[in-house]
Amino acid sequence: MLLPIAINFSEEFLYAVLFPSLPGCNAMGKSLKGAIANAIEAATSHIEILLEDDEPVFFDVPSIHDLMILQEYKDCVWILIDVRLPQT
Repeated sequence: MLLPIAINFSEEFLYAVLFPSLPGCNAMGKSLKGAIANAIEAATSHIEILLEDDEPVFFDVPSIHDLMILQEYKDCVWILIDVRLPQT
């Protein structure tokens, strides 16, 4: 499943990752490559925990274009990550 993530470049030393489709999920990295790898791991773990706890998992994936105009994402770059969903 492809999920959009926003990587915030405004921090001085770390790249913060925002997950509009997964509230409560967070990741960061010391490099862009590290931030992307950590984002994939964080999203996968987040989804696995929700499924294990029988919590609803909603993947309301908004349009990146619609997200780009929001103030909270003004310093971000958008990337699609491929998250492998656990087999149920």
